[in-house]
Amino acid sequence: MQDKISLAKKVLTENTEVLYGIFGMINTSGYFPPHKFLNEFFLNGNDPCDQDGRMDVWWPFKLSEDEYLEVLTWWKLEYPDTVVDNLGADNWNGWVQEILEN
Repeated sequence: MQDKISLAKKVLTENTEVLYGIFGMINTSGYFPPHKFLNEFFLNGNDPCDQDGRMDVWWPFKLSEDEYLEVLTWWKLEYPDTVVDNLGADNWNGWVQEILEN
């Protein structure tokens, strides 16, 4: 089985490229989800925004704090101005709503 860091990178990369993938919007927003929110996304096993099912589902998983920081560092290599911010939301769904409204 793939390690969680590699799996997270794979999911995020594929999601930025799939039509209507939420990370295709996040990558241009300047924000990255906090650890708790990103884990909520990964625990879904799919992207609810990908309503056409263009992206494969994944086995639900979550990242430790250290794993999250490694994924964040990787993300910032591609998107260096990215900041982590909860945007006043309490969970993944609220956070995504803030991204979509801005």
